[in-house]
Amino acid sequence: MTIGAFARLTRLSPKALRLYDGLGLLPPARVDPTNGYRYYSPDQVERARLVAWLRRLGMPLALIRRVCALDGPAAAGEVRAFMARVEADLVARRDLAGFLVDHLSRREPTVTST
Repeated sequence: MTIGAFARLTRLSPKALRLYDGLGLLPPARVDPTNGYRYYSPDQVERARLVAWLRRLGMPLALIRRVCALDGPAAAGEVRAFMARVEADLVARRDLAGFLVDHLSRREPTVTST
């Protein structure tokens, strides 16, 4: 199927598909040698959706490439490890936000002249 049809089916933009092709993450099944048009196979839909889901998690493309190269259990382990790092970062950000709210709440208002 054409890149446009594949994009509609997978809800990925043609621009994203070209990027993923360039990175070797989701190469088309076939490229027409005369015009360079990319054609995708229906059996690539699952991988495209996996890439989209991992991007929604905020996973970097280099890590997505690694996850896609692994078998199911190993890939699941990478996702689990990534999410543990994301959650640890979120805890640290919440702590910092709480500190800043407390700190700023105790500050005296500053007088500015205009």
